[in-house]
Amino acid sequence: MFSLPPLSPEQHALVEKVAALSRERFAPRAARYDAESILPTENYQDLRDRGLLGLIIPKEYGGLGADPLTYVLCLLEIAKGCSATALTFNMHSTVTTFISALGTEEQKQRYFGEVVRNGRLIASITSEPESSFRDKLILQTVFRPASGGYHVSGLKHFCSLGDSADYYFVSGILEGSSSAREGLLTALIPRTATGIKVEGIWNATGMRGTISHTIRYDSFVDRSEIIGAPAQLLTVDLSGFALGYAATYLGIGEAAFDFIVEYSKTKTFKPSNEPLSHHPVTQRTIAEMGTAIRAARLLLFDAARAKMEGDKDAATLAANQAKYLCAEVGVTVTEKAIRLAGGRGILKELPLERWHRDALAGPVMPPTNDRCLETIGKLLCGLKAATLEFQ
Repeated sequence: MFSLPPLSPEQHALVEKVAALSRERFAPRAARYDAESILPTENYQDLRDRGLLGLIIPKEYGGLGADPLTYVLCLLEIAKGCSATALTFNMHSTVTTFISALGTEEQKQRYFGEVVRNGRLIASITSEPESSFRDKLILQTVFRPASGGYHVSGLKHFCSLGDSADYYFVSGILEGSSSAREGLLTALIPRTATGIKVEGIWNATGMRGTISHTIRYDSFVDRSEIIGAPAQLLTVDLSGFALGYAATYLGIGEAAFDFIVEYSKTKTFKPSNEPLSHHPVTQRTIAEMGTAIRAARLLLFDAARAKMEGDKDAATLAANQAKYLCAEVGVTVTEKAIRLAGGRGILKELPLERWHRDALAGPVMPPTNDRCLETIGKLLCGLKAATLEFQ
């Protein structure tokens, strides 16, 4: 239905491999993960078996080395099959980019090897109950110096992958520092560390399979597990993870669009003998949906290319525009699909209501769509702006 940008044979083969996996294995399981609010364990085993957990890990460390365009196309396809798998996989993959940018050679060998050879999963844990990404984020998690490392204490929520992650990429402030620009620290804490406790079980309207529990950390971290120097994370282009969110929520919208187009072609309601697709209201609505998806896809691809070209300001602008539009399209397309389906659209026997509930998370995930618009406006006015800011 929607064409792909020009891809090399290697890129195309990888995207097709992921699309087939998502269509044939992820999609049939998605409703159960949602209903039971459990991690898509079988999906992650499939990703392990096919060597896809290291999708964007550099080839020299055993990964597939997918570029940003290939990555968002793969993630979009995963989201069509299982929203929760796509969202959590983006969290996992985002941390590997941080390790690439900030890690020592020993850390890259160690953690990339854990992912590629041992199939380990990494969770990105930053959000805290008393803080928000809508403005400057004030972290309450504290790194206190201790013999050989640090003692980390704090409470994090929206911990996607929950207690199933093998490592937690945790951010906090060095004790005694006055701001993140002075003392922001990040560490990879293994799940086996003492002092990790789930304090709140994930029970959400949508994205239920992400099991994004609230987790308390009161653990010792060895110095070798600290990733980067103090505040070095702030030098990294943090807009990349927003591209993953954009691809995920656009993928949900595309899944709903594909479903309702086929539904409209085949569903007939008496007294008419013609399928829904022959009705002018159906045609108009599908036209609106298809045009919105096409626009969002083009913006997503443009943002991926901007990131590949290395222009940070251009990439930040495009990533925020893509995240904003893709998240909005995910919500509006799934809602319109339900309306076209009528009363059946809200029944759990159809996937439309699940896709809509999952899409509702898009506009409020960081950077929230309000924050995206603020950033876009500043950049278009020639002002400085950042996707995320820390106090």
